[in-house]
Amino acid sequence: MIYHWRVYFFVINLLRQNTTLTEAKRNKRKEKRSKVKLSKLTLHKLDWLEYITIGLGIWFLLYPKPYDLLFTALLCIPIIGLILNGITGRPSIVSLIEISKNDDGSDKYDVADFIDIAALIILIRVLLDYEFESFFSMIIPGIIAFVIMMIILFSTHKLIDNTTKSKSWIYVSIIFNIFLYSFAGTYGANCVYDKSEPKVYEAEVVDKRISRSRKGRKTYYIKVTPWGHHYDKEEISVASSQYDEIQIGQTVKIDLKEGLFNIPWYYIE
Repeated sequence: MIYHWRVYFFVINLLRQNTTLTEAKRNKRKEKRSKVKLSKLTLHKLDWLEYITIGLGIWFLLYPKPYDLLFTALLCIPIIGLILNGITGRPSIVSLIEISKNDDGSDKYDVADFIDIAALIILIRVLLDYEFESFFSMIIPGIIAFVIMMIILFSTHKLIDNTTKSKSWIYVSIIFNIFLYSFAGTYGANCVYDKSEPKVYEAEVVDKRISRSRKGRKTYYIKVTPWGHHYDKEEISVASSQYDEIQIGQTVKIDLKEGLFNIPWYYIE
């Protein structure tokens, strides 16, 4: 009889332990699920933000209308992405890189699309749409923007601790793309948000040409006589509609603006 009672108590204790373990496992699963759900929104790749970046980037590149709205969205996305990626406790900078293998077995470092795609599209669009007077006028505003982005990066992400991959390549990949974004975004914002009154100059068109890229993309240029502080003949890119309207020998008006960050830029009316 005593033996049966011992067996009984042993079974009861075993059931209690199992119940406790089961509850503990359930709690862990709940915590894990909540973390997974949150991580899908805020950690690592941020797939949904990358899809938005790619979609807006293609739109802005091929059909840049509404221009200001698309530019502003792409300008904000890298900042939003860095903050969201680091919002749950400062993950490592490695979380911004996807590392895969090339065909030859070497590592391939792919920066999050919400950074590199946004930077590349803004850069291409800015180079196509705006002419600046001097590269040197971009240096100080660009460096300031770069420093601000680096502060955001290192305040939301930790340095790399332990990894079997090349720390140098990871840092270079991230910092280079942020550098590109900082300068392209600064120059773009300088022109897009510039509300200054333009100084108007006149110049004569002496030549015009169409440049074709390997992929068949056309860029339209007209060559004008010296104007303002420009003492040599130069080519200025124009829209296809302007190219068709402007004829050799015609006098055109060139608007020179101060720029939001005091980076002078100009365009043909």
